[in-house]
Amino acid sequence: MRYDFVFISAALACLLVGEALGIWMGIAHDFTLSPAHAHLNLLGWVTLALYGLIHRAYPALSQSPAAFAQCGVAIAGSLALPADIAVSILTQNPTLAIIASFAVLIATATFAAMFVRKAGA
Repeated sequence: MRYDFVFISAALACLLVGEALGIWMGIAHDFTLSPAHAHLNLLGWVTLALYGLIHRAYPALSQSPAAFAQCGVAIAGSLALPADIAVSILTQNPTLAIIASFAVLIATATFAAMFVRKAGA
């Protein structure tokens, strides 16, 4: 699988949604969801794009048995966490955001392990 393409495509989709959310907040003069907006841009755009660029620079990462799961968890977590932060802000219930945070952490730890094993070899 071309993880570089998958990650960068997901990152671009997050960027577009993040920009649209920022424009909407600006037009409405309501910045209540700024933390969700920031996390969508940071996790969705920046982190996923970096994963894609690193996969491009180190093609051996794609050969890791954990690559498919890491990709899925990273993208799912990068989408779920900003949405769950918005839910947390609007309902005062952080449970889903906490769960999504652990998914992001697991994806990052998995990526770090893959990088050390494959790129450092």
